[in-house]
Amino acid sequence: MKIKSLLFGSAAALVAVSGARAADAVVIPEPEAVEYVRVCDAYGSGFFYIPGTETCLRISGYAWFQVSTASTGGTPAYYGPVNAWGVTERARLNIDARSETELGTLRAYLRYQATNTGSAVGDLPATVDQAYIDFLGFRMGYTESAWTASATGGVASWGSHSWGGMYYGYQQRDILSYNFSQNGIVGAISLENDANGNYTPDIVGVLGYTGSWGGVWGKIGYDEANFLGNSFWAGSLGVQFNVPSSPGSNLRVIGFYTDGDGAYGAGSMYGNQSEWSVLGSYNQVFSDKLSASVAAQYFNDFYATGTNVKSGVSGWGAELSVVYMPVTDFEVRGELHYDDTSVATGTTSGFLRFTRYF
Repeated sequence: MKIKSLLFGSAAALVAVSGARAADAVVIPEPEAVEYVRVCDAYGSGFFYIPGTETCLRISGYAWFQVSTASTGGTPAYYGPVNAWGVTERARLNIDARSETELGTLRAYLRYQATNTGSAVGDLPATVDQAYIDFLGFRMGYTESAWTASATGGVASWGSHSWGGMYYGYQQRDILSYNFSQNGIVGAISLENDANGNYTPDIVGVLGYTGSWGGVWGKIGYDEANFLGNSFWAGSLGVQFNVPSSPGSNLRVIGFYTDGDGAYGAGSMYGNQSEWSVLGSYNQVFSDKLSASVAAQYFNDFYATGTNVKSGVSGWGAELSVVYMPVTDFEVRGELHYDDTSVATGTTSGFLRFTRYF
């Protein structure tokens, strides 16, 4: 009996001690679920959701290494330097953020860029090359002029098929534009800052159509006051014909007219606008790895700087561009360019570039 009582007492003591220790034990909480990055397929490939938000983000860009040179001539070289090798590196980072709202897609786009022309010592600071907002068809910020590129895509952008594009009036501006696109028809009206110190902006209008066969477009630009206080207007008409049996192969022809040396027009190797210019460019895609293009452009009667006074000087240019992509996102590009005017000897220039896209 005493032995049984002792056994029961010992068991009770052990239970009591175990209960006390259980009360003092540290309870380890379950780990919170990790929110992994989700793919956003609403705006094409490469977008993902910023964790904790419904905003889709895409990060892209490239790095390139380029060697270029130019011959001695009386006409300024399209690329350079003259009679020497020029080495250039560029780093570009694009940030594209989009989200859906009750009124439509809200977008912000930033482009950071740094370029070393071989003369810099040490690291180069990155600059904001573009920054704009898209909402309800409006584009507001610093980016390419509507004269240069269509915000809604289509064929109404750029010049020839090369990286340089020949002469088509490339420029970046502070802009406030309204853009639309429906059933292949694209258009824009753009107010652009001319930085001349008054309240009146320059105005650009664009209207075009893109179809399976190619496309056609027209542009008009009004420079309300240049650095001499003169106002000029310019117009451009273009057409593109796609090669049915060769996707990516096409012929582009663009004409330019301006009534003076204003902000809009084709630009030129002469430095000033010409009364009119015609650009023709053909691109042939041989395979998914190799393509090449040829282009030529003629300029009639350059204006004196900032005026509508004709100089009687004309000019022309031509180019050859070859693009080879041995693997995905790695490009080898070579371009050869020739420029000449009626009052100076011609100049040949070109580059070889290696680019890694991401």
